[in-house]
Amino acid sequence: MSNSVVAFDGRVLELFGHASRIDNRIHVALVTGIAFDRDEVVITVRGGFDYSLVLDGEDDAKRAEVENLIAGVKEAAPGLQGGET
Repeated sequence: MSNSVVAFDGRVLELFGHASRIDNRIHVALVTGIAFDRDEVVITVRGGFDYSLVLDGEDDAKRAEVENLIAGVKEAAPGLQGGET
Protein backbone atom coordinates (compact mmCIF):
# COMPACT_ATOMS: atom_id res chain seq x y z
CA MET A 1 0.00 0.00 0.00
CA SER A 2 2.95 2.32 0.34
CA ASN A 3 2.67 3.14 -3.38
CA SER A 4 -1.10 3.51 -3.27
CA VAL A 5 -3.51 6.31 -2.57
CA VAL A 6 -6.96 5.30 -1.33
CA ALA A 7 -9.72 7.82 -0.75
CA PHE A 8 -13.45 7.73 -0.03
CA ASP A 9 -15.80 10.71 -0.26
CA GLY A 10 -18.94 8.98 1.02
CA ARG A 11 -20.04 7.79 -2.44
CA VAL A 12 -16.96 6.88 -4.48
CA LEU A 13 -13.97 4.79 -3.43
CA GLU A 14 -10.86 5.84 -5.33
CA LEU A 15 -7.83 3.58 -5.75
CA PHE A 16 -4.70 5.04 -7.29
CA GLY A 17 -1.45 3.19 -7.84
CA HIS A 18 -2.62 -0.12 -6.34
CA ALA A 19 -1.33 -3.52 -7.47
CA SER A 20 -2.87 -3.50 -10.95
CA ARG A 21 -1.41 -0.05 -11.60
CA ILE A 22 -4.76 1.04 -12.98
CA ASP A 23 -6.49 3.91 -11.25
CA ASN A 24 -10.09 3.13 -10.35
CA ARG A 25 -13.15 4.88 -9.05
CA ILE A 26 -15.81 2.61 -7.57
CA HIS A 27 -19.26 3.85 -6.61
CA VAL A 28 -20.51 2.25 -3.37
CA ALA A 29 -23.66 1.06 -5.14
CA LEU A 30 -21.44 -1.43 -7.00
CA VAL A 31 -19.76 -2.87 -3.88
CA THR A 32 -21.10 -6.34 -3.03
CA GLY A 33 -18.49 -7.54 -0.54
CA ILE A 34 -15.57 -6.49 1.62
CA ALA A 35 -13.15 -8.91 3.25
CA PHE A 36 -10.68 -7.33 5.67
CA ASP A 37 -7.89 -9.06 7.55
CA ARG A 38 -4.52 -8.08 8.93
CA ASP A 39 -2.69 -8.42 5.60
CA GLU A 40 -5.23 -7.51 2.94
CA VAL A 41 -8.51 -5.83 2.06
CA VAL A 42 -10.49 -7.33 -0.83
CA ILE A 43 -13.36 -5.30 -2.25
CA THR A 44 -15.76 -7.18 -4.52
CA VAL A 45 -17.97 -5.30 -6.94
CA ARG A 46 -20.97 -6.28 -9.03
CA GLY A 47 -19.88 -8.69 -11.74
CA GLY A 48 -17.48 -10.49 -9.39
CA PHE A 49 -14.44 -8.27 -9.94
CA ASP A 50 -12.13 -7.89 -6.92
CA TYR A 51 -9.83 -5.06 -5.89
CA SER A 52 -7.09 -6.01 -3.40
CA LEU A 53 -5.16 -3.70 -1.12
CA VAL A 54 -2.15 -5.39 0.46
CA LEU A 55 -1.46 -4.19 4.01
CA ASP A 56 1.45 -6.51 4.79
CA GLY A 57 4.32 -4.43 6.15
CA GLU A 58 2.21 -1.37 6.94
CA ASP A 59 2.43 0.21 10.39
CA ASP A 60 -0.48 0.28 12.84
CA ALA A 61 -1.33 3.90 12.06
CA LYS A 62 -1.72 3.17 8.33
CA ARG A 63 -3.78 0.04 9.10
CA ALA A 64 -6.08 2.08 11.35
CA GLU A 65 -6.48 4.70 8.62
CA VAL A 66 -7.47 2.02 6.09
CA GLU A 67 -9.76 0.32 8.60
CA ASN A 68 -11.63 3.61 9.20
CA LEU A 69 -11.93 4.24 5.47
CA ILE A 70 -13.27 0.72 4.86
CA ALA A 71 -15.76 1.14 7.74
CA GLY A 72 -17.11 4.20 5.92
CA VAL A 73 -17.44 2.25 2.69
CA LYS A 74 -19.27 -0.57 4.50
CA GLU A 75 -21.67 1.90 6.05
CA ALA A 76 -22.42 3.60 2.74
CA ALA A 77 -22.62 0.52 0.46
CA PRO A 78 -26.27 -0.50 0.03
CA GLY A 79 -25.41 -3.68 -1.89
CA LEU A 80 -23.27 -5.47 0.64
CA GLN A 81 -24.36 -9.10 0.76
CA GLY A 82 -25.30 -10.62 4.11
CA GLY A 83 -22.35 -11.98 6.02
CA GLU A 84 -19.73 -9.86 4.25
CA THR A 85 -17.44 -7.88 6.50
